[in-house]
Amino acid sequence: MSKHAALTLFPIRELVQRTGVNASTLRAWENRHGLLRPHRAESGHRLYGQDEVLRVRRVQELVAQGLNMSEIAGLLATDAPSGPPAAPVQTPPRAGAGEEFIAWQGYLEETLRALEDFSSERLDALYNEACAVYPIDLLTRRLLIPVLERLGERWDSRPSGIAEEHFFSAWLRNKLGARLHHTSGLPKGRPLILACLPGESHEIGLLLFALGALHRGYRLVYLGANVPIRQLADVAIRSFAAGIVLAGREPPDAERVLADLAWLAAEVRVPVCVGSHFSVRERDALLRDKLVLLGDDIVLGLDLLEARIAKTARNPARAA
Repeated sequence: MSKHAALTLFPIRELVQRTGVNASTLRAWENRHGLLRPHRAESGHRLYGQDEVLRVRRVQELVAQGLNMSEIAGLLATDAPSGPPAAPVQTPPRAGAGEEFIAWQGYLEETLRALEDFSSERLDALYNEACAVYPIDLLTRRLLIPVLERLGERWDSRPSGIAEEHFFSAWLRNKLGARLHHTSGLPKGRPLILACLPGESHEIGLLLFALGALHRGYRLVYLGANVPIRQLADVAIRSFAAGIVLAGREPPDAERVLADLAWLAAEVRVPVCVGSHFSVRERDALLRDKLVLLGDDIVLGLDLLEARIAKTARNPARAA
């Protein structure tokens, strides 16, 4: 490193000041994802320059567009410097279970406070920071689902409880819309159809499932709340779908819903999957009619969906 170059370098605390990204996130971007390549002082401390400032800002832009860290690393790989790689960095030991629990509790409480204040800006900042450090499945399980549970527990005990739940739904819908827009030109195979059962107006769980599916590389046809089941057969044909996912808690006419689901499963040649509380309550009837049960655990449901679609792809003759 030249003497002039050394004079233009600065420690991580100044990179934090220039970019607004905290030091732990910057270290995670470097150690886990290889997004930063700091120089090393003789003392071993990291030193950064204007190139790192621009790179961090680019990462922030891509995170705001809904990309995950693996996608960002792939996009930035072509911009990597051609010189020799930086000296290897020892990844710090993982935080203990107690420390990790405290960190997630902090995210949860801050997210709930942002919802109470109806601040989409703070929600965005918390979500983007967590996405920069943790994979989306872990983020969903440890933050987004607990937020949803807390909203469900307190919606009737707070003066603005219903409004907070609707605000969270709208914010998730915007996140999904931004992600769908970003991936619209990136075909990755046949899409999934996602819809709420007839009479179901609460779509937060389905929105979380949709975001998880997008981060796993699926294309989506997202239809939202209160969708007539029998219309999905035509949607599946026209969109050349790989599968159909429906979710709901307690539809007003469960008997009619079960009959329509049985009809749909017999009509289409792709997996018809049912998630959320309805799939648990009506388990026996749904299994009898050859529906795929995803349960009410979003991350596990995504795993089950992937396994079923892979099985169908290997043996399409038995898809129905």
